[in-house]
Amino acid sequence: MAHIPGMSPDCPGDPGTLLFENDRIRIWELIMKPGEICNWHVHEHDHLLVVVDGATIEGRRADGTSAHLEIPDGQVLCVPRTDQAEMARNVSPDRTLRELIIDLKDPCAGSFARDSLRFFLPGTSTTTRSDTKGTP
Repeated sequence: MAHIPGMSPDCPGDPGTLLFENDRIRIWELIMKPGEICNWHVHEHDHLLVVVDGATIEGRRADGTSAHLEIPDGQVLCVPRTDQAEMARNVSPDRTLRELIIDLKDPCAGSFARDSLRFFLPGTSTTTRSDTKGTP
């Protein structure tokens, strides 16, 4: 029997539709309507997850662990690479999930992205700036 990519954790497929790729990044778009499944896939690189339209997701990993996630609109996450296959289902009754997955092929880019996201966390001194007019 042939293995169909994405149908089992032993034969993972792609996490979405490939929009762009070069030697440094790969950009995927994932759209999941209510009830739809994102088949088994592996994130081989650190990646940025840019949530355009959020939804409620149930995720499962090949090791049997699972999570129920409320993903808000506009969230940006830096997610480390993994060797473990995962899949997800949109369990929202009326919200379509739309996200961009930006694979960072260069390990230095992954470190930069993690540091940049920490820099811009709400409530940190780096995001609360006073008026600096007239100062060098």
